[in-house]
Amino acid sequence: IVRDFKVSMATDEIARLEGISVPDDQIEEQMEAIRKDAAENKEEFDETIRSKVDATLTRQAVMDWLAENSNLEVEYKNEEEFDEDVMQKLADDALEREEKLTEVPSESETVA
Repeated sequence: IVRDFKVSMATDEIARLEGISVPDDQIEEQMEAIRKDAAENKEEFDETIRSKVDATLTRQAVMDWLAENSNLEVEYKNEEEFDEDVMQKLADDALEREEKLTEVPSESETVA
């Protein structure tokens, strides 16, 4: 949560400093898409999410701006710093998560 908050604060400040904003018609287009999805799913639509839509689109615009205007250099680390055990653990964890996502529940789990 702290990391997300820091990213949010940083992108908001970059948007302010660089004058990055999202046009109202783009916000309204996204709002209309959300309204349509809500209606199709017979869900209630809350107009108060407009500020969240604006914030999300603004942050996306900031990330696009950063991608276009940044001069990043890749820094490679020495092979000696490569920890094969850590990489194997990460790979195993990723495979385990993937298996859980693709598991089909048994009939006893689906009948409640």
